[in-house]
Amino acid sequence: MRNAKHSQCSAAVAVLVSVTGIRDVVKPIIGDKLVPVGLAHSEMAGGELDRRIMDLIEKNYMVLNLDRDWLDKFKNRTDRGDKSNVYYGIGKVLDAGSLFAQYTGEQKVAERAQYIMDQLRSSRDSDGYLGFWNVETNNHQNVVNWILHEQEYINLALVRNYRVTGNPQALADAKTMADYIMRMFPPNDRGEHLIPSGTSIAGITENFVELHRVSGEGKYLEFARTLQYEPHWYYLKPFDAWEKNIAQARYHVYVMLSHMYPDMELYRLIGGEDYLKKSLWMKQELIEQGRGGLLVTGSTSQGEHFTYNQDGAGAVEESCVTAYLLRWIDSLMRLDGDMRYGDIMERTIYNALFGAQSPDGRRICYFTPFTGKRDFQQHDTFCCNGNFRRAVAELPQKVYYRTLYGGIALNLFTRSDKTFDVNGKSVEIRQETAYPTSGEVKLSLVCAEPVAFAFQFRTPRWAEKLECAVNGEPCAPDKSRPGCAVIKRVWKSGDTLVLSIPMGWRFVRGRGLQDGRVALLRGPVLFTFSATLNADVLKRCPNPRDLVLDPTSIGEPVPDNRIRPDGQKVVVRAWPNPEHTAAQVAIVLTEFVDPDGIEVYFKVPDLKDTRPVRIMDDELLSEPRKPAKDEIILERSTPPG
Repeated sequence: MRNAKHSQCSAAVAVLVSVTGIRDVVKPIIGDKLVPVGLAHSEMAGGELDRRIMDLIEKNYMVLNLDRDWLDKFKNRTDRGDKSNVYYGIGKVLDAGSLFAQYTGEQKVAERAQYIMDQLRSSRDSDGYLGFWNVETNNHQNVVNWILHEQEYINLALVRNYRVTGNPQALADAKTMADYIMRMFPPNDRGEHLIPSGTSIAGITENFVELHRVSGEGKYLEFARTLQYEPHWYYLKPFDAWEKNIAQARYHVYVMLSHMYPDMELYRLIGGEDYLKKSLWMKQELIEQGRGGLLVTGSTSQGEHFTYNQDGAGAVEESCVTAYLLRWIDSLMRLDGDMRYGDIMERTIYNALFGAQSPDGRRICYFTPFTGKRDFQQHDTFCCNGNFRRAVAELPQKVYYRTLYGGIALNLFTRSDKTFDVNGKSVEIRQETAYPTSGEVKLSLVCAEPVAFAFQFRTPRWAEKLECAVNGEPCAPDKSRPGCAVIKRVWKSGDTLVLSIPMGWRFVRGRGLQDGRVALLRGPVLFTFSATLNADVLKRCPNPRDLVLDPTSIGEPVPDNRIRPDGQKVVVRAWPNPEHTAAQVAIVLTEFVDPDGIEVYFKVPDLKDTRPVRIMDDELLSEPRKPAKDEIILERSTPPG
């Protein structure tokens, strides 16, 4: 499969296209400034992103026991009894599988997704019910914990499969399930569709919005627009949570993000500032300088809930949160056209996302702490495994984008070879790079004939100075737009654009519980204290957080292929006591994807002077939001522990 060109697929899965908008019959009234361009395995082979995607496909998705762990549960329903919190997540498996089929072009991958759909259809009742529990009086099984959660993500996955393949059966199945859900939750006297408290509803709005876009049927949009949840803290829509002051209670961040993502789609379809306002609030809560909830790994959450305290131990960084954070950040970037969102995206990908995957590609973390040991799940079901697969499957849509006026935008630096249509002319861009190991990026163009267009690329905020050269000559691109540089010229075959993005070391100041400590980063990659490579140091200093790093001892990274090809590590000298008077010890810091990493925050002798390594506040953070005229911003009390 690896490095393979697209093979022929069966009729049901033959059409492999970009999932973005290609089958929409409803167009948004508010368009995106950046439109994603999907890449296939044959176009991304050889880079770190491709390696991770293919590892997950080959060593996880393709070896899952679909019948035993998922499909048999639907075929052989049982009485619920007193069971609760039962969830398998076959919809998320199917959703990722459709994208994996699109990415690889492989018959066997596509057939696996088709098999899931066929088996689910055979398990469906004539009225549309599809679940793993027997039907109860008044269909009560639908509102107890997770049955609706299964249905909503199966429905969303069917729509995604239709987008990818054009298979009319997938769309018909999605409509059948959606119609069943609508009958289960008819409108009340106010015209609202009320979902009872205790019912998991993370994906329901999204699947109805997406079904409306591909079907054109207004009833699905109306259901999504009028959907309401009983006022229980777990299910509050985001704006309701902020109105009640988010710092006063522990709101479920995965659920909040999973509502904000489709709310932004509703904003695109019908307008309405309230839909967008929720996301703008959430962005501020995450990245506000000094108190934002975004963690240094690029994700957030503690015990699945929103947090400000920067605690990195235990149930931290739920993989569901990481997955939806990536989807939501991408949505904001597409809408705004501001490529600074891509800085968050790459931090999240190379740390929180990939750090949740075992080096052999087989296992996935429910939580990914940066203080303490990671635990990889030994089962393949439930929510985080499924959402992780979906997030990785969507990475090929986050590399290149098209701009409003026919230009091309580069967001993620990774080895690739993509051909674009620019004003009816073919333009092939071959990207060569060892990113994130190296910041050198070479782009070579092959054009059918000379063509004028604007090429823009993200300029990471962590890079002190970024240089570029066209055909060997230094150039000065337009940097008037935030987060990117633009080169507009007539491009022709043989042109090259070389980007030199310096990857110097930097210390990022800790906040909250990490105040007084720093984390070491190089480019987008966070470095961690390896318990395995520092076993002797741990005998002398059992709490690595107490180590005082010597900034003058940090040299160039050296190869470390234990965890990934072209991986890196660095040897640093440190004092084992806070007074930094004892004899120094040599410690090894590895990339955060190292599952043996147990700490990323350390002390330094002087937080104001860490030469030769620069020290800075996290570049992903923004200044505190200033209230508009006559606006009151709620005071935050001490965040919950």
